Amino acid sequence: MDPRITWATTELERRLAEPVTVAQLAAAVNLSPSRFAHLFRAETGVSPMRYLHTQRMRRARLLLERTFLTVKQVMGQVGCGDPSHFARDFRRFHGLAPSECRGAASGPRHEPPPESELSTRP
Repeated sequence: MDPRITWATTELERRLAEPVTVAQLAAAVNLSPSRFAHLFRAETGVSPMRYLHTQRMRRARLLLERTFLTVKQVMGQVGCGDPSHFARDFRRFHGLAPSECRGAASGPRHEPPPESELSTRP
């Protein structure tokens, strides 16, 4: 994989709660936004923003299943400020509502696991 794209995927995963743009990522690796997006899609199979969205939804599910964080707290951890938007996106991605995900999870819940345990890279 191209090292610029490897860096970008790591950066996206590190900054799940922050707003990120293709232009910011492209500038950081000295590429135009269009060239960066093209290269990112060629390397990962998805656009940078789709990749970010996927990582956010995966992290949200892990946090709901493994912690006692509220849905609102989970939303903050994955960079979503609108409850209805989050619930709609979560349902589309996982096939169930955030509250249903929590009820379906098995095992003990605890404080959020370290970042290394939440890595959801493909």
